Amino acid sequence: MLIKDQSKKFSKVAYLHFVPQLDIPGRKGTKVLSPKPDYVDYLVFKLGNKSCELEYSNSIIRFVNYESDTETEKQANTVKLVTSTKLRGDGWMEVELGYFNSKEGSDGPVEARLLEMKRHGDKSGLIVEGIEFRPKIIKCRSS
Repeated sequence: MLIKDQSKKFSKVAYLHFVPQLDIPGRKGTKVLSPKPDYVDYLVFKLGNKSCELEYSNSIIRFVNYESDTETEKQANTVKLVTSTKLRGDGWMEVELGYFNSKEGSDGPVEARLLEMKRHGDKSGLIVEGIEFRPKIIKCRSS
């Protein structure tokens, strides 16, 4: 089911209601990214009242033109949707999926995916706004 949300940059959100397996992709062409080379990808979401089986999933970041799904799945990061999230000022939550250097894939798209490699039961209650690609902020240490 898609829900319109006119207040955000994503015009629709997806509500997952009893899906057997998660596979949420987001794709961006590296040519449209700003010149800053390091990026972080975030899943932007909310949890519904009756969310279940959403504790763990895997995140994958790959350059579509030269990395295979199988090769990239071996390097997947575990994402904890329930405990590793940050609440944003707009009421949505976000969890980091991973990071990449845009210079590596400067000639094609980069894909960020949240997926479940091993099925653990039906998932429900996840409301997905989208996947955001943002420049990585480097924190300076004060002396």
